[in-house]
Amino acid sequence: ILCEEREKIMTDETKPSSSPLVSIIVPVWNAKQYLDNCINSLRSQTYPNLEIILVDDGSTDGSSELCDAAMETDWRIHVIHQSDRGVSAARNAGLDAATGEFVAFVDSDDSLRREAVAESVRCAVTHSSDMVVFGYDVIEEHADGSVTKQESKTVRQGDVIDTRRRHEKIVADQLCALDNDELLYQCWGKLYRRSNISGLRFTDDVAFGEDTVFVLELLSHGVRLTFLQRCLYVYRQHADSLIRGFRPGKAKDLEYVHGKHLAFYQDMPISEENRRNLYLRMANDALWAIYDAGRAAGTVDKTELLCFVRHVASSPYRNVYLRELRHVAVNRSTKIAFAINMTSLWKWYLR
Repeated sequence: ILCEEREKIMTDETKPSSSPLVSIIVPVWNAKQYLDNCINSLRSQTYPNLEIILVDDGSTDGSSELCDAAMETDWRIHVIHQSDRGVSAARNAGLDAATGEFVAFVDSDDSLRREAVAESVRCAVTHSSDMVVFGYDVIEEHADGSVTKQESKTVRQGDVIDTRRRHEKIVADQLCALDNDELLYQCWGKLYRRSNISGLRFTDDVAFGEDTVFVLELLSHGVRLTFLQRCLYVYRQHADSLIRGFRPGKAKDLEYVHGKHLAFYQDMPISEENRRNLYLRMANDALWAIYDAGRAAGTVDKTELLCFVRHVASSPYRNVYLRELRHVAVNRSTKIAFAINMTSLWKWYLR
């Protein structure tokens, strides 16, 4: 849209001088079933000064056309079409195109509460913060199309955190507790000051945990964090989610992401409880990946599955996983196979 038209549409209250522009980046890949709901949640935000960037990553299910149709109905929507390059490349394309003072990420099968942007911007401006973290509701979609609310992840942290002080014990424990509460390692559920992430990009060849690395890199640069106790993001779990099911490349991704995660906390004086919870999360990642490989037996080549489970079970971080193995929420046979880690036993496991 032309700048003149943009100025004409805005009221004095919504012009950038009084309301900072917020860029919302949505990576889209074959999300036709959920895309309208996602886009409508952004268009209906009580905060009007938005730049909604839909990055179509080579969709083949009609999502591309939905993106273009949405752009025709709302001047705030911009569409980028690119070949199937993955979610990281899609988010990076959105970052390259963003012009807002603030940036937020929303996945195409998720949505925002109506007040999410307004409350986040208010918090950021009031506290001069570089990043605002808010809670989210988890809903699960079942095979029959019904939806059930599973849980709410609410931020318990109330104090401002300056991550330049992350090597001080109180700040280290605050950050790790937030991480263990599953509120830190996703790129969504947050508002970022764009000047702080101008040099950051997502790792293109990682499809699991790429947002964890992005957030941890930002925190390691030193930022001012503030928090909203409200659940303003709606996270949808369903069978097509990337976090579920067997994917050969996930073994490599786990190794990369867990290495980055451990490096971030390596010199931080976190409590033993926080460290145990951190290790347990990583062990759960690894053991559930193996469990999913076991479930794929019969539909995926057994040699490929065997290579995968051996890769995960022989990870450089195997000792981290073993420390919390007994507490991992998978079946006993998966734990036994992991602990013994013999080819003959893995062949039996994948029978």
